[in-house]
Formats: sequence, C-alpha cells, structure tokens
Amino acid sequence: MITFPVSQVQVSAVENTLDPSNGHTILSSLKEFKKEGCQDILQATPIENSFVASTSSFVRGVIQAYNQHHNLEIRPDDVWLAIMVQFGLYVNGNAEKLRSALVKHEGQKELVVVDNATLQSADYGKLATRMVYAMEEHLVDRALGEWILPSFSTTTDNDKIVGSVVMMAAMKKYFSYKIQFLCGIPNVTLLGTVEDWEDIRARVDKLADFGEDLIEWTSMLSGILDEFVLSAKGNVNLDFWKRICHDVGEGSGTTYVCGWISVFSLFNQDGQWQGKKRTYTKWHIEDNVDETEFVNGLKPCRIWSEQVTSEYPLVDMDDIPAGYLTVDVVIDDNGTEHKALMFAGHMAYQVHDQSTIAPHLSWAIALKNGVPLSDEDEHDNVFGVPKRKSKITPPTTSKN
Repeated sequence: MITFPVSQVQVSAVENTLDPSNGHTILSSLKEFKKEGCQDILQATPIENSFVASTSSFVRGVIQAYNQHHNLEIRPDDVWLAIMVQFGLYVNGNAEKLRSALVKHEGQKELVVVDNATLQSADYGKLATRMVYAMEEHLVDRALGEWILPSFSTTTDNDKIVGSVVMMAAMKKYFSYKIQFLCGIPNVTLLGTVEDWEDIRARVDKLADFGEDLIEWTSMLSGILDEFVLSAKGNVNLDFWKRICHDVGEGSGTTYVCGWISVFSLFNQDGQWQGKKRTYTKWHIEDNVDETEFVNGLKPCRIWSEQVTSEYPLVDMDDIPAGYLTVDVVIDDNGTEHKALMFAGHMAYQVHDQSTIAPHLSWAIALKNGVPLSDEDEHDNVFGVPKRKSKITPPTTSKN
C-alpha cells in the first residue's frame, strides 16, 4: 500500500451516503432492476452507512473525487474488474465475431449447477463461482476464468463473486444459466405394516429369474428394500434416507440423478438397461488459499477434479422413463368396435397439508377417437394433454 499527494487542495467531506436500513437502494435505483420487473432481492453484498449508490462507481467515483476534492482509494480489484466489465460489454456486442476465439460450440449452451438448498437459503455467491468452472470444458482457453477472476493480495470472497458474475454476464450470448435446488426430505411416512414391506422384499427375488440385467437389478432392489423393512420396524438408517436422491452434473449441461431412487429408473422407455454409468467428475475449489503465497503479486488458484464412483447408477435426468404403462384394448359394443387405450401407474402425486408429497397410483381407459399426435408435435405435448376436452367417467361400483 502507498499513499501520495496529487493536488494541493483542501479535502472536503462526502455527503449523501446511504442509510444502511435501506440498503437495497443500490439495486432498486438501477434501470435494469425496474425494467426487468425485479422486486425481491434474494442476496446482495452487505452495505454500510458509508456507501453511495452509483451506476458506475469506479468511473463516477473518480470524477466525484476530482470535482469535489475528495481523497481517492483504489484497489487492484477495482481496476481489473472495471476492465472486465468493459470487456464484457465488448464481447456481448461482438459475440459472433468472437465466438471461435472464446467457445467451442454454436448457439447457446445451458449450464446447470445443483445445490442442496432452497430459494431463500442458497449461497448464490458460491453458486456463481461454480458456474464459472462449469464453463471451463466449453471454452477454447480453459484458463479464461482464471484470467478473469481477481486473485490479488486485496481480493476478498466478495470480489471473487463479483468476478464470477461479471464472467457469466460477459459470456451470456454463449451460455444460459440454471441453478437447481434439491433438498433433503424433512419427514418420511411408510404406510402399511412390517409384513407388507417384508412381502415386497420377498417378491423381488423372483425378478432374478428373468435375465442377467435383472439379476443386477434385483441385487440393488434387495438392499434398498432391506432398509425399508428395517425402517418399518423402527430401525431407521438416516444415512440411507439422506442418500435417496441428489443430482450431479459434469459441466456439459447434462445432469444425472444419483442416489438409490435411480434404481427405479434403470430401464429406459424402450426397455433397455441404463444402469451402467457409475462415475462422474467432481470438481474441487480451494477456498482457503494461504494469503502469504503470491506469484507475481497474484494469489494462486487451486482447482482440481477427481473421478467419483457412485454407489448407485447415474441416470440422465432426460432419460427418466415414464412411471406408467399403456395397453391397447378393443371394445366390442354390441357389434360396434372401438379402439381404446388403458393407462396404469404413477401419473401424478398428491399433496397433503400443502407440505407432503405422496406418489399416487392411477388408471384410466380412453377411446382412440381423436386425431393422433404427429411425431413433430410430440415434444410440444409432453404430458399428452389433448387439444380438446376429454370426458372422464369415474369407474362405477358394482352392487352385489
């Protein structure tokens, strides 16, 4: 650090600082905040009563200091990130011209980071830094993030977050960004009796008679159902239930469901085994770098990856098969034949008390008397919702 005199003028006081009780004035005064309809602020850099809102606090702050005779304090991070904001504007204004120099792909690739959090509890700063590392394999220069992010002797965690979001914004013509939250389950209720769960456990063994893939599947199901039986008896293995599900991503936009729930999705829509994938790349970011270590004034960045083997198969989220089956039925109504389709399985879940999800088994039979959906329209009609209203007749109960 060094302080030096520049002009022989009287130092004056800065006025109009912010009231910390109204700390979000910084954001709410920005045109994008209003233009995009923003209202609730999930997380932001904390402010003190010494802050003044400004649309360009580096440039306008310097001008204010010059015009009003204030002292000026500048950190390396201020200068570097001011440069990177300008670089980001240039990239966004010349995205196609720069595409081949920055990224390997055409169009806009979605990046997904997953966290065990909620909308209100998430650490969005850390998620932003993870997003930067998710970009890496798609960049022409994999070290671009290391170049953009500040790593000086003055750099704080807040500066790293700012740098990460600046990089995300600079690259927004090439990437879209998604944050996905997956949390634990507060409570589990197992209905039925211990005998019911023991019955399921015993029935599963027969699956092994139907082929090699089913032998492996039976082995996995058996271990899971053993835990169900123990839990029904009151011997709850919390570690097992905490491993029910989580997502892992490999930075490529592909997200896999992991945990024992994947064992209930190991045959795809065509009945083919998709339980082979067990490994994924896990990235590590060293947060506690020794501040005494510097290389040419820069703080070294410690990032490494490892191949992790999952206890259960990893299933691509896009490959989770339907939880129901369909079957054609011909109805002969006194000589008049009608083609129909029956549905059965898990097609919905019920919500109790606005806080509990219960998978719901359903069945239905529908006449094939409409216009079949074309292959081109199939992806636009994921849930099979017809374009006209269908009549649903509840099943009648026969009286004996």
